[in-house]
Amino acid sequence: MRILFGQDDDTDGNKKKKDTISFRDIVRLLIKLLKGADLKDAKIALGGRLEELRKIGVTYPAQYLLFDFCLAALEGDHLDAKLYLAHGFQILGLSQRFNLLLSAIVHTPLTKDEEVRELLTLLAVISQPVDAKAYLELYGEDFEKRYQIFQNELIKIK
Repeated sequence: MRILFGQDDDTDGNKKKKDTISFRDIVRLLIKLLKGADLKDAKIALGGRLEELRKIGVTYPAQYLLFDFCLAALEGDHLDAKLYLAHGFQILGLSQRFNLLLSAIVHTPLTKDEEVRELLTLLAVISQPVDAKAYLELYGEDFEKRYQIFQNELIKIK
């Protein structure tokens, strides 16, 4: 059974409205939403346990968990991506629905799909460190490789 968003032809060739959407349609809608937003001023709303972690002295910039997730997924490192996502869900307080969508991407894995890569790239744009160079120096070669993949994906969507 094909699930589509919007309209589809029935057996007689007439248009009929569908009230369900596919995973791909959700990805396309998110891409459209993110492309329509001013990403330079976009910020990730932080919630979850971030304040609790800061009180006990955790210094990892937890707000970059989503960025690290996106870069790991773009590289195809699904284990790292799953770990970053699990931590992001708990620490940042990502919504269950958003977490489910991102989980489907790395558990299936769909990270080679062009539209999914575009979505991951746009999410990385809004969650990237303010000073990527300092972040790059701090986390070394692994991050540098992932960051280069991210930069290449950015060029593709511009």
